[in-house]
Amino acid sequence: MKQFRLSIAILLSVWSLAGTGVANADNGLVANGVSVEKSEQKKVRLYTKLGESVDVAIIDADGHILYKGVVAKNDAKATSFNLKGLPDGQYYLTASNDTYWMSQGLTIKGNALIIEDRNQQLLAQPTLTAYEKNKFEVNLPTKNVEEASVAIYDAQNVLVQTDAFKGSVRRFDLSGLPDGAYTFIVGPNQKQFTSSISIKH
Repeated sequence: MKQFRLSIAILLSVWSLAGTGVANADNGLVANGVSVEKSEQKKVRLYTKLGESVDVAIIDADGHILYKGVVAKNDAKATSFNLKGLPDGQYYLTASNDTYWMSQGLTIKGNALIIEDRNQQLLAQPTLTAYEKNKFEVNLPTKNVEEASVAIYDAQNVLVQTDAFKGSVRRFDLSGLPDGAYTFIVGPNQKQFTSSISIKH
């Protein structure tokens, strides 16, 4: 019962986390048009690019979603989060849409909030290009992302190939597959992107 009350208290404090307010600024940690900066003792601001809707979440170290919302594409203001109601620990502020995924680690210790660049992960939408007939190169721009995977499905949604993605560029020779449409799903567990290609012999 005590754990349940604590969870309700945290949930209620997080519902009051999000608010709008200040004008956009160029400082902070920039990631594909998104930046996170400390604004006060235990407050952060998330700046997003005008013209893009962004899904936002605050997640604790156990993976529980404490807050989930959307920054509308026409909202040019920063979204502020007041974290003073949260206990000491590690948290993650995530922002994502169809073109990127960003996770900024936030550490609360005592009355202090710590934001470090090394605790930021970034994944941009991969590009998929043909370098020869039925051979494709996947370029996956990342920052501090250690593990990603690639899964390739045929038009009937049957898995035809899967592999770990090491580095930022990977080539795939699909000339042994029959003609048809194929789907690449690329990324880590937290965010995966989908691209489609066609094979013709």
